[in-house]
Amino acid sequence: MDLDGTLLNDDDEKISSYTMSILNKCKEIGIKIVIATARSRIPTEEIIELIKPDFSILNDGALILNENKVVIYNKLLSLGILDEIDDEYMEYMDAEKMDAIEIISGEQNIPLPEIAAFGDSFNDIEMIKNCGTGVAMENAEHAVRRFSKDICGNNNEDGSSIKSSIIALMLFYR
Repeated sequence: MDLDGTLLNDDDEKISSYTMSILNKCKEIGIKIVIATARSRIPTEEIIELIKPDFSILNDGALILNENKVVIYNKLLSLGILDEIDDEYMEYMDAEKMDAIEIISGEQNIPLPEIAAFGDSFNDIEMIKNCGTGVAMENAEHAVRRFSKDICGNNNEDGSSIKSSIIALMLFYR
């Protein structure tokens, strides 16, 4: 799941308690939770601590952390400069969320058709297009919606956004 414009609301960039309860139910039945964001490590720490995802894809796929926050993949030059990276550097590194998803998929032996991806922005297109279930947010860019298999409510609607799609997936994978 992407964070900004997807899992987080726009007002205070928080995750609702309802969403947290759904994520916890997913974990309870064995669904792995992975966040995928363009954010670097330090600005994402609070969210990682709250969600406790199985994996965190950061810097648009240039860095992957496991559930213990241990680096399992690093396409960055130095971990010490994570928060100094600018857009040109990210383009130079040619990092993509989908590349990181493929790494996790291979490591965990989870076929791509069994992975659901949720997003709203251009950097989410590849994962939405190539994962088994690609879900665009209602507030997503038009191009993102075009490539998605489903569209859910916007990131500010607690009852109809990503949560309803996760519930459907929980029932499907049960």
